[in-house]
Amino acid sequence: MRRGVTIARVAMGPERANATGGGGAGAGVVANRAVVDADVVASEEDQRDGGRILSARRRSADGEDASVVRVVNASEDWQFEIAAKLRATAFYDDLSARQALPFPPRFTATFHREFAQRERKALRERTTKPVGYARESRCLMTDIGALGLVGCLDVSVRQGPCASQVNGICVAEGATYAYVDNVAVDASARRRGAAKMMLENASDFAVERGMTEMWTHVHCDNVAARRLYHRFGFRAPSGTFPLEGSAKHFAGTRLSGLVLMRAPLPLVYVVDRVDRECGCGACFDQVEKCICLQ
Repeated sequence: MRRGVTIARVAMGPERANATGGGGAGAGVVANRAVVDADVVASEEDQRDGGRILSARRRSADGEDASVVRVVNASEDWQFEIAAKLRATAFYDDLSARQALPFPPRFTATFHREFAQRERKALRERTTKPVGYARESRCLMTDIGALGLVGCLDVSVRQGPCASQVNGICVAEGATYAYVDNVAVDASARRRGAAKMMLENASDFAVERGMTEMWTHVHCDNVAARRLYHRFGFRAPSGTFPLEGSAKHFAGTRLSGLVLMRAPLPLVYVVDRVDRECGCGACFDQVEKCICLQ
C-alpha cells in the first residue's frame, strides 16, 4: 500500500466464481463496478493518447473512490476491449521508445487498432478454453476507483517448452509451469501498485493450481519491468540451446532481446531485494551487466 491507496485482494479460486454467480453474467468480477458503456467507448478522443484508453473520466462524479485498488477476473467483452487497447498501446509505445517500429510512425494508429481487435478476440478464446500450450488462462485487471479498469495481465498454466533467444530452453517439453505475460498499465495510473497487485493475484492463481514456480519474459531494455520482477524474486536461469536447426521458439525478431525469468511461488515482494552475487548463469549480449543486478 502506497500514497494513500487502499488495496483489495481478490480470491481467485472456485469460491470466487460461486460468490459471483458461477459462469453467468458478471462471473469473476467485483460486483457493482464502474463499467465502460457504449457512450463512453464512443466518446474516446484518441485510442492511444499517451496510453490513456479511458477518455471519459466521469466516474468520480458517480461517487467512485479513486483511492481503492481492486483486481478483477475479466470475463466480459467490454473488459476484454479495454485490456486489448491497453496491450496495443503498451506494445507500440515500447517499440517506438526503442526505435524498433517495423513501419513508419504515421501507420502506428492503424496497426494499433488492428492489434487491439485481434487481441480482444484472442482473449475471449483463451480465457474460455485451452489454446496452444496454455491449459488454463485468466485475464486479470486492475480497477482503481474513479479511473476504472487501468491495468491487465494474463496468467496461465502451460505445457513446456519455454525458451528465449538469450538464455535458451529453460522449461522442458511437456513440463507444466505457470506463466505471466501481457502486463500493461494505463499511463495515468502508474506508480499506484497496479502491476504489483496483479502479480500477487496471479501468484494466488498459480499456487491454487499446484504450481511452485512462475515464469515470464522481459525485454532486456525494459528497466522498470526488470526492477519490478527482480523485487518479486525473478531471476534469469541458464537454459540449453538446440544442437541442430532452429526451433520455432527461437525464431522471429519479436523474440529478440527477451530474457526468460522465473521466481518461486508464492511471489513475495521485497523492495530492497539485492543479490550479493549473481548466479543466474545466463549471458546477456544486449546489456553490459547481468539483468539480475540492475
